[in-house]
Amino acid sequence: MFDARVRAELELAAGQAGIADAGLGRLTTLGCGGPAALLIETDSAKRLAAVLAVTAARKIDWFIIGLGSNLLVADTGWDGLVIRLSGDLKRCEALPGGKLSAGAGASLPRAAATAADAGLTGLEALAAIPGTVGGAVAMNAGAWGTNIGALVEQVEVCLPGESRLLEADSLTFSYRSCQLPPGSAVSRAVLAMTPGEPVAIRAAMQDYRRRREESQPIGERTCGSVFRNPPGEQSAGELLERAGCKGMVLGAAAVSTTHANFIVNKGGASASDVIGLMDECGRRVHEE
Repeated sequence: MFDARVRAELELAAGQAGIADAGLGRLTTLGCGGPAALLIETDSAKRLAAVLAVTAARKIDWFIIGLGSNLLVADTGWDGLVIRLSGDLKRCEALPGGKLSAGAGASLPRAAATAADAGLTGLEALAAIPGTVGGAVAMNAGAWGTNIGALVEQVEVCLPGESRLLEADSLTFSYRSCQLPPGSAVSRAVLAMTPGEPVAIRAAMQDYRRRREESQPIGERTCGSVFRNPPGEQSAGELLERAGCKGMVLGAAAVSTTHANFIVNKGGASASDVIGLMDECGRRVHEE
Protein backbone atom coordinates (compact mmCIF):
# COMPACT_ATOMS: atom_id res chain seq x y z
CA MET A 1 0.00 0.00 0.00
CA PHE A 2 2.74 2.45 0.93
CA ASP A 3 5.01 2.88 -2.08
CA ALA A 4 7.85 5.37 -1.86
CA ARG A 5 5.79 8.29 -3.16
CA VAL A 6 2.85 7.79 -0.80
CA ARG A 7 5.12 7.26 2.18
CA ALA A 8 7.02 10.44 1.30
CA GLU A 9 3.74 12.40 1.17
CA LEU A 10 2.71 11.12 4.58
CA GLU A 11 6.10 11.83 6.13
CA LEU A 12 6.14 15.35 4.69
CA ALA A 13 2.67 16.02 6.09
CA ALA A 14 3.60 14.58 9.51
CA GLY A 15 6.94 16.37 9.67
CA GLN A 16 8.91 13.23 10.48
CA ALA A 17 9.81 9.78 9.20
CA GLY A 18 7.52 6.80 9.65
CA ILE A 19 8.28 3.18 10.49
CA ALA A 20 7.28 0.43 8.07
CA ASP A 21 6.03 -2.94 9.38
CA ALA A 22 5.93 -1.54 12.90
CA GLY A 23 5.04 -4.11 15.54
CA LEU A 24 1.87 -3.08 17.35
CA GLY A 25 1.86 -5.68 20.12
CA ARG A 26 4.48 -3.71 22.06
CA LEU A 27 2.31 -0.59 21.80
CA THR A 28 -0.75 -2.21 23.37
CA THR A 29 -1.47 -3.00 26.99
CA LEU A 30 -2.49 -6.55 26.05
CA GLY A 31 0.80 -7.16 24.25
CA CYS A 32 -0.25 -9.20 21.24
CA GLY A 33 -0.90 -8.71 17.55
CA GLY A 34 1.01 -8.21 14.31
CA PRO A 35 2.53 -5.17 12.57
CA ALA A 36 1.07 -2.09 10.92
CA ALA A 37 2.02 -1.33 7.34
CA LEU A 38 3.20 2.12 8.48
CA LEU A 39 3.41 3.89 11.84
CA ILE A 40 3.87 7.66 11.93
CA GLU A 41 3.87 10.37 14.61
CA THR A 42 2.54 13.88 14.31
CA ASP A 43 2.89 16.70 16.84
CA SER A 44 0.25 19.34 16.00
CA ALA A 45 -3.34 19.70 14.83
CA LYS A 46 -2.11 21.31 11.61
CA ARG A 47 0.11 18.36 10.79
CA LEU A 48 -2.52 15.83 11.81
CA ALA A 49 -5.00 17.50 9.43
CA ALA A 50 -2.36 17.39 6.70
CA VAL A 51 -1.81 13.66 7.27
CA LEU A 52 -5.56 13.06 7.08
CA ALA A 53 -5.65 15.02 3.82
CA VAL A 54 -3.15 12.56 2.32
CA THR A 55 -5.11 9.57 3.61
CA ALA A 56 -8.30 10.96 2.06
CA ALA A 57 -6.67 11.67 -1.29
CA ARG A 58 -4.94 8.30 -1.38
CA LYS A 59 -7.87 6.37 0.14
CA ILE A 60 -5.72 5.05 2.99
CA ASP A 61 -7.27 3.40 6.04
CA TRP A 62 -5.96 4.85 9.32
CA PHE A 63 -6.46 4.86 13.04
CA ILE A 64 -4.87 6.60 16.00
CA ILE A 65 -3.21 4.61 18.74
CA GLY A 66 -2.91 6.15 22.19
CA LEU A 67 -1.67 4.03 25.09
CA GLY A 68 -2.97 0.89 23.39
CA SER A 69 -5.64 -0.05 25.93
CA ASN A 70 -9.06 -1.27 24.74
CA LEU A 71 -7.25 -2.51 21.65
CA LEU A 72 -6.78 -5.98 20.18
CA VAL A 73 -4.56 -6.16 17.09
CA ALA A 74 -5.04 -9.07 14.69
CA ASP A 75 -2.25 -11.63 14.52
CA THR A 76 -1.79 -10.76 10.85
CA GLY A 77 -1.41 -7.09 11.71
CA TRP A 78 -3.09 -4.24 9.87
CA ASP A 79 -2.52 -3.09 6.30
CA GLY A 80 -3.04 0.59 6.99
CA LEU A 81 -1.62 3.69 8.64
CA VAL A 82 -1.31 3.97 12.42
CA ILE A 83 -0.89 7.47 13.82
CA ARG A 84 0.58 8.40 17.20
CA LEU A 85 0.19 11.87 18.70
CA SER A 86 3.15 13.72 20.21
CA GLY A 87 4.41 17.22 20.98
CA ASP A 88 1.68 19.83 21.33
CA LEU A 89 -0.95 17.10 21.07
CA LYS A 90 0.21 15.68 24.44
CA ARG A 91 0.24 18.97 26.36
CA CYS A 92 -2.16 19.85 29.18
CA GLU A 93 -2.73 23.23 30.80
CA ALA A 94 -5.18 24.87 33.14
CA LEU A 95 -7.13 27.76 31.63
CA PRO A 96 -8.88 30.68 33.33
CA GLY A 97 -12.40 30.01 34.52
CA GLY A 98 -11.80 26.53 35.90
CA LYS A 99 -11.10 24.85 32.58
CA LEU A 100 -8.52 22.28 31.50
CA SER A 101 -7.12 22.11 27.97
CA ALA A 102 -5.76 18.65 27.18
CA GLY A 103 -4.19 17.36 23.97
CA ALA A 104 -5.70 14.17 22.61
CA GLY A 105 -2.39 12.36 23.07
CA ALA A 106 -2.10 13.24 26.75
CA SER A 107 -2.63 10.36 29.14
CA LEU A 108 -5.59 10.54 31.49
CA PRO A 109 -3.25 10.30 34.51
CA ARG A 110 -1.31 13.31 33.19
CA ALA A 111 -4.50 15.30 32.58
CA ALA A 112 -5.78 14.47 36.07
CA ALA A 113 -2.46 15.42 37.67
CA THR A 114 -2.40 18.75 35.81
CA ALA A 115 -5.94 19.45 37.01
CA ALA A 116 -5.04 18.54 40.59
CA ASP A 117 -2.02 20.86 40.56
CA ALA A 118 -4.34 23.68 39.45
CA GLY A 119 -6.95 22.87 42.11
CA LEU A 120 -9.49 21.58 39.60
CA THR A 121 -11.67 18.59 40.44
CA GLY A 122 -13.64 16.24 38.20
CA LEU A 123 -11.11 13.83 36.71
CA GLU A 124 -10.17 11.93 39.86
CA ALA A 125 -12.14 8.78 38.96
CA LEU A 126 -10.46 8.61 35.55
CA ALA A 127 -6.93 9.19 36.81
CA ALA A 128 -5.98 5.52 36.80
CA ILE A 129 -7.40 4.64 33.37
CA PRO A 130 -4.49 3.70 31.06
CA GLY A 131 -5.72 5.68 28.07
CA THR A 132 -5.45 9.08 26.41
CA VAL A 133 -7.77 12.06 26.40
CA GLY A 134 -8.59 11.63 22.70
CA GLY A 135 -9.54 8.00 23.13
CA ALA A 136 -11.51 8.83 26.27
CA VAL A 137 -13.56 11.46 24.41
CA ALA A 138 -14.12 9.22 21.38
CA MET A 139 -15.51 6.39 23.53
CA ASN A 140 -16.84 8.50 26.41
CA ALA A 141 -14.62 6.67 28.86
CA GLY A 142 -15.82 6.37 32.42
CA ALA A 143 -15.26 4.77 35.78
CA TRP A 144 -16.93 4.80 39.19
CA GLY A 145 -19.97 6.64 37.86
CA THR A 146 -17.97 9.38 36.08
CA ASN A 147 -17.93 9.83 32.29
CA ILE A 148 -15.62 12.27 30.56
CA GLY A 149 -18.50 13.45 28.36
CA ALA A 150 -20.03 15.15 31.38
CA LEU A 151 -16.94 17.38 31.63
CA VAL A 152 -16.42 18.18 27.95
CA GLU A 153 -17.03 21.80 26.96
CA GLN A 154 -15.30 21.86 23.56
CA VAL A 155 -13.58 19.34 21.32
CA GLU A 156 -11.13 20.19 18.57
CA VAL A 157 -11.21 17.64 15.77
CA CYS A 158 -9.05 17.30 12.69
CA LEU A 159 -10.45 16.43 9.28
CA PRO A 160 -8.62 16.23 5.94
CA GLY A 161 -6.86 19.58 5.59
CA GLU A 162 -8.68 21.40 8.41
CA SER A 163 -9.52 21.48 12.09
CA ARG A 164 -12.82 22.39 13.74
CA LEU A 165 -13.80 23.41 17.25
CA LEU A 166 -17.02 21.69 18.31
CA GLU A 167 -19.15 22.73 21.26
CA ALA A 168 -20.33 20.01 23.63
CA ASP A 169 -23.98 20.49 22.68
CA SER A 170 -23.16 19.49 19.09
CA LEU A 171 -21.86 16.12 20.28
CA THR A 172 -23.96 13.19 21.46
CA PHE A 173 -22.35 11.33 24.35
CA SER A 174 -23.79 7.97 25.37
CA TYR A 175 -22.51 4.83 27.08
CA ARG A 176 -19.00 4.30 25.72
CA SER A 177 -19.76 6.35 22.63
CA CYS A 178 -19.44 9.86 21.20
CA GLN A 179 -20.86 10.87 17.84
CA LEU A 180 -17.93 12.67 16.17
CA PRO A 181 -17.92 13.90 12.55
CA PRO A 182 -17.18 11.00 10.16
CA GLY A 183 -13.51 10.76 9.26
CA SER A 184 -12.42 13.06 12.09
CA ALA A 185 -9.80 12.63 14.79
CA VAL A 186 -9.86 14.30 18.19
CA SER A 187 -6.86 16.60 18.63
CA ARG A 188 -7.72 18.48 21.85
CA ALA A 189 -10.48 18.80 24.44
CA VAL A 190 -11.43 21.56 26.83
CA LEU A 191 -12.97 20.28 30.05
CA ALA A 192 -15.10 22.32 32.45
CA MET A 193 -13.87 21.55 35.95
CA THR A 194 -14.83 22.53 39.51
CA PRO A 195 -12.48 24.35 41.93
CA GLY A 196 -11.19 22.20 44.77
CA GLU A 197 -8.32 21.74 47.19
CA PRO A 198 -5.26 20.09 45.56
CA VAL A 199 -4.55 17.94 48.63
CA ALA A 200 -8.11 16.59 48.72
CA ILE A 201 -8.12 16.03 44.96
CA ARG A 202 -4.91 14.01 45.10
CA ALA A 203 -6.24 12.00 48.04
CA ALA A 204 -9.35 11.14 46.01
CA MET A 205 -7.16 10.13 43.05
CA GLN A 206 -5.16 7.83 45.30
CA ASP A 207 -8.35 6.29 46.68
CA TYR A 208 -9.61 5.49 43.18
CA ARG A 209 -6.24 3.95 42.31
CA ARG A 210 -6.43 1.80 45.45
CA ARG A 211 -9.95 0.63 44.60
CA ARG A 212 -8.83 -0.25 41.09
CA GLU A 213 -5.82 -2.20 42.37
CA GLU A 214 -8.06 -4.16 44.73
CA SER A 215 -10.65 -5.10 42.10
CA GLN A 216 -8.73 -5.49 38.83
CA PRO A 217 -5.69 -7.49 37.66
CA ILE A 218 -3.21 -4.61 37.90
CA GLY A 219 0.33 -5.51 36.85
CA GLU A 220 -0.82 -8.07 34.27
CA ARG A 221 -1.18 -7.53 30.53
CA THR A 222 -4.83 -6.88 29.72
CA CYS A 223 -6.75 -4.62 27.36
CA GLY A 224 -9.03 -3.41 30.15
CA SER A 225 -12.65 -4.49 30.44
CA VAL A 226 -13.52 -6.71 27.50
CA PHE A 227 -17.33 -6.54 27.40
CA ARG A 228 -19.51 -3.48 27.81
CA ASN A 229 -22.07 -3.65 30.61
CA PRO A 230 -25.48 -4.71 29.28
CA PRO A 231 -28.75 -3.04 30.29
CA GLY A 232 -29.96 -4.12 33.71
CA GLU A 233 -28.60 -4.25 37.21
CA GLN A 234 -25.86 -6.85 36.69
CA SER A 235 -22.51 -5.87 35.21
CA ALA A 236 -20.72 -7.83 32.50
CA GLY A 237 -18.24 -9.05 35.10
CA GLU A 238 -21.01 -10.39 37.33
CA LEU A 239 -22.67 -12.20 34.44
CA LEU A 240 -19.35 -13.72 33.34
CA GLU A 241 -18.62 -14.91 36.87
CA ARG A 242 -22.09 -16.45 37.19
CA ALA A 243 -21.46 -18.33 33.94
CA GLY A 244 -18.25 -19.84 35.33
CA CYS A 245 -15.85 -17.95 33.09
CA LYS A 246 -13.29 -16.97 35.74
CA GLY A 247 -10.00 -18.79 35.21
CA MET A 248 -10.82 -20.14 31.74
CA VAL A 249 -7.68 -20.61 29.62
CA LEU A 250 -7.05 -20.80 25.88
CA GLY A 251 -3.45 -20.96 24.74
CA ALA A 252 -1.59 -18.28 26.66
CA ALA A 253 -4.70 -16.18 27.33
CA ALA A 254 -6.82 -16.53 30.46
CA VAL A 255 -9.88 -14.96 32.02
CA SER A 256 -8.66 -13.17 35.15
CA THR A 257 -9.43 -14.81 38.48
CA THR A 258 -9.57 -11.31 39.99
CA HIS A 259 -12.23 -9.87 37.67
CA ALA A 260 -14.06 -11.97 35.07
CA ASN A 261 -14.34 -9.11 32.57
CA PHE A 262 -10.58 -9.02 32.03
CA ILE A 263 -8.59 -11.33 29.76
CA VAL A 264 -4.92 -11.67 30.67
CA ASN A 265 -1.96 -12.35 28.39
CA LYS A 266 0.04 -14.88 30.39
CA GLY A 267 2.98 -14.60 27.99
CA GLY A 268 2.93 -15.11 24.24
CA ALA A 269 -0.84 -15.04 23.80
CA SER A 270 -2.12 -14.57 20.26
CA ALA A 271 -5.06 -12.45 19.23
CA SER A 272 -6.74 -15.70 18.22
CA ASP A 273 -6.41 -16.97 21.79
CA VAL A 274 -8.10 -13.82 23.09
CA ILE A 275 -10.89 -13.91 20.50
CA GLY A 276 -11.48 -17.58 21.22
CA LEU A 277 -11.92 -16.81 24.92
CA MET A 278 -14.24 -13.91 24.14
CA ASP A 279 -16.41 -16.17 21.98
CA GLU A 280 -16.56 -18.86 24.67
CA CYS A 281 -17.41 -16.28 27.34
CA GLY A 282 -20.24 -14.94 25.20
CA ARG A 283 -21.53 -18.44 24.55
CA ARG A 284 -21.54 -19.37 28.25
CA VAL A 285 -23.27 -16.16 29.33
CA HIS A 286 -25.88 -16.63 26.61
CA GLU A 287 -26.56 -20.19 27.78
CA GLU A 288 -26.71 -19.14 31.45
